[in-house]
Amino acid sequence: MRHRLAQRFAVLCASATLLIGAGLVAGPAAQASSSSLSPCWHPYVCVYSGQIMVGNYKDVTGYWQPFRRHDVTYAYNARHYGAAYFRYSGGYTSCVEPGRRANLTIRSYGYVNGIRIDIGSRCYA
Repeated sequence: MRHRLAQRFAVLCASATLLIGAGLVAGPAAQASSSSLSPCWHPYVCVYSGQIMVGNYKDVTGYWQPFRRHDVTYAYNARHYGAAYFRYSGGYTSCVEPGRRANLTIRSYGYVNGIRIDIGSRCYA
């Protein structure tokens, strides 16, 4: 068991080194990808400001959970089931299905001010 964990850790470190090197070559204009964001594991939906995780949510509540920050730019849904809906200050919503990443910066929608995790795995209007 420990040997397997050590192997996985070595592969993870090697991958991180390659990703960091690729980020330095790509420069500041590169967009964040789920691999360059801070880690997010099942069963969480993580929200980011730039590449820094600023919150994680896991509970299927059936109601909107408010955000205290107005600088949320990305979300990654690491859940195996449960779509994550995001509410914007302009009254709009967007959705991120399980295993997906999404840019939440939609200027015409306003800023993200809430999250709701639904039991279904698909996004519906």
